[in-house]
Amino acid sequence: MEPIADRIARVVEPVIEAEGYYLVDLEYRGDGGSGVLRLFIDRPEGGITLDDCEKVSQLVSPMLDVENIIEGRYFLEVSSPGINRRIRKKADFERFVGSKVKIHVSPPVEGHKSITGIIESVEADEVLVKDVKEERAGAQKVSRVPLERITRANLQVI
Repeated sequence: MEPIADRIARVVEPVIEAEGYYLVDLEYRGDGGSGVLRLFIDRPEGGITLDDCEKVSQLVSPMLDVENIIEGRYFLEVSSPGINRRIRKKADFERFVGSKVKIHVSPPVEGHKSITGIIESVEADEVLVKDVKEERAGAQKVSRVPLERITRANLQVI
């Protein structure tokens, strides 16, 4: 069975994109008949306002009720992804080339469960990340991280 977050994304993402936004991430936490659905949105040029969040909330709330994906009561929260935003898709990694990122992987890459560095590029199905610690020491270590092994990735404040 398809996970609930994937079903929700499949329903709301096209509507969000049709309004000029994109779905950065979503979280659903449900327990005992009530839950919280958080949608994190952005614009291609960046910058989300409270009005943007309200607009998206008003668009997707009725859809979610009609589709009845979430059983029971839930609270819908729509917000900006924030400064340490999550990166999920290949296009996100491409968009943030040159930015600092922390990537969690499974199984480990080069013996590490997480890699922190600057996104150098995206080639085929790999993200190339330059280790900032090694760079300070004068070395140029670049890790090749397969996209399929990434369990979570977030931008980091430099």
